[in-house]
Amino acid sequence: MDTLYSNLFNPPYISHFLLLLVLASSYLHTSSHFCFCLVDGVPSTGTVRSCIEEERSALLSFKQDLKDPSGRLSSWAGRDCCQWQGISCNNRNGHVAKLNLRNPYPYVGHDEEWDELAYNQSCLGGKINPSLLSLKYLNYLDLSYNDFDGIHIPKFFGELKSLRYLNISHASFSGEIPPSFGNLSKLNYLDFDISSDYATTMHSKSLNWLSHLSSLKYLNLNRVNLSNTGVPNVMHHLNMLPSLLELHLSYCFLESFQLSPQKINFTFPLSLQKINFTSLSVLDLSSNYFNTSFPSWLFNLTSLRKLDLSGNYLGGPFPDELASLKSGIPRFS
Repeated sequence: MDTLYSNLFNPPYISHFLLLLVLASSYLHTSSHFCFCLVDGVPSTGTVRSCIEEERSALLSFKQDLKDPSGRLSSWAGRDCCQWQGISCNNRNGHVAKLNLRNPYPYVGHDEEWDELAYNQSCLGGKINPSLLSLKYLNYLDLSYNDFDGIHIPKFFGELKSLRYLNISHASFSGEIPPSFGNLSKLNYLDFDISSDYATTMHSKSLNWLSHLSSLKYLNLNRVNLSNTGVPNVMHHLNMLPSLLELHLSYCFLESFQLSPQKINFTFPLSLQKINFTSLSVLDLSSNYFNTSFPSWLFNLTSLRKLDLSGNYLGGPFPDELASLKSGIPRFS
């Protein structure tokens, strides 16, 4: 014991003790200014930043052109836009990364408990201000289940090149899908699903833009009028999406395509030389009124877990592989 106490007063021990005190003091002084956080799924250590002033101004300009009858955006005031409703910022650099303005009362079909009045009152509307282009780091944009009263899809959406998630479904947009969407090469999720009130008013003359979205995993084009695109064109560009996991093409008017002047009808392709979207797990081709035999290329989609071909006129004789295809798919219609 005497040896232990005597060692405590030796210069080396005193030096180590003082060093520990300095380190502890430094940690206590700085710990209130740092946090351990997740940025895009990657752990990072950095200061908590407030929003960028230029981006705050851009959001206020965006808000100014919106109709907001229920005051959903009433929190959009004050200096720190990262604290506003629907806004998420990158903890590492303070830039706005996520804008989620999905209606909190989405339409859920014939549900007796659905509050239609609350839904209508909480719908955002008006115009989409191009000030969003100032959000250079925006990777998530959700405007679904609002009511933009048939305005055309803004062409400038194709310039939001950091987007990985874009959902404008059931938001009453119309017009042609801008070819500039081909610039959104980072997209993983893209949803255009249209409410029945605006069915056929959204269309695409060509899907050339789609072939540039090689990272796409989810694509919903339900009720987008593709009658002028042609089935061969549609299948050609879909076949250039090797990462695709879920595809919805219901009510897309794909039943036939006439090529003038010969008036040759192209129906649903029975075979494709090579299938590249073999990871597909969900495929919805319902209600396109195909009048053809069962397409053999479907048998190459070994990862399918849901297949919907209802509302078509697929004739026989049905191939023997159909039985094994049905047995391997939990949800087949």
